[in-house]
Amino acid sequence: MELQQLVYFIAVADEGSFTRGAQREHVVQSTMSAAVGRLEHELGQSLFRRIGHRIELTAAGGLLLERARAIVTAARDVRRELDSLDGGLHGTVTLGTVLSTGTFPLAEVLGAIRRAHPGIALRVQSSPLAFDRHLDRIADGTFDLALIPSPDTTVASIRVSPVGTLDLVLAAALDTPLPDRPLQCADLAAFPFIDFPVGWANRTRTDQLFAEAGVERDVAIEVADPAMALDLVRGGLGIAFVPRRLTEGRHDIRTVVVEAPALSRVLVLARLERKQSPAVETVYRALVERAASVV
Repeated sequence: MELQQLVYFIAVADEGSFTRGAQREHVVQSTMSAAVGRLEHELGQSLFRRIGHRIELTAAGGLLLERARAIVTAARDVRRELDSLDGGLHGTVTLGTVLSTGTFPLAEVLGAIRRAHPGIALRVQSSPLAFDRHLDRIADGTFDLALIPSPDTTVASIRVSPVGTLDLVLAAALDTPLPDRPLQCADLAAFPFIDFPVGWANRTRTDQLFAEAGVERDVAIEVADPAMALDLVRGGLGIAFVPRRLTEGRHDIRTVVVEAPALSRVLVLARLERKQSPAVETVYRALVERAASVV
């Protein structure tokens, strides 16, 4: 049993898909499938049950997943401790992010960190995961840090530090007959919406916003990717609340201000409370200090 096999197995289990697991680990699907297949052969157990186009863990897979997470986390901790022995900053730091980081200049900061600390390998995983899934990956060691909108609930073992804001605006096709003024929820009742899936934090807040206003709306399409939502908006299939940064510089849609404080969220940097490797601590401080310098 090799450590990399366990890493690949965890990725497939987390993503519920060999294809998405391979994308997460930046390998081709055949490599991922072969590694998990060898693991199953070595263990003499089927780890996944294939149901049509879906997969799910078997009882053996569920048992292994818990152990595999602990093994991989322990191996990473050992590597970080060894990397710090020579006094230099080395190691890999994995940062999970949502698809839009709002006002936080992520690319600029990561570039500065790389120039200042070339021994640190930065690994960024941007995905449309629900916010609580990012916290789960902090807790199990998959992510060292995560940039996410402020969660509605707190986790005792995870620290969050505000680093920016994530503002949502209403996006519509150019020919959508919306008044050119700040809007209220009642102005939008007649239009079909494109929104995040039920249970996602932004969707929950938007649903609450309309419920409190006593306005019913039609969510015609649910998507997890704001960029796809914008393509659907451009095609005239509905209107959507999307991060403001994703609309900047686009001339094929229009944006309208909706008077609702719930459409602005604090962006936070999440990490485990316990002390991390020197590389993780350095990247964490750089991100927080950069945020403080622009406040």
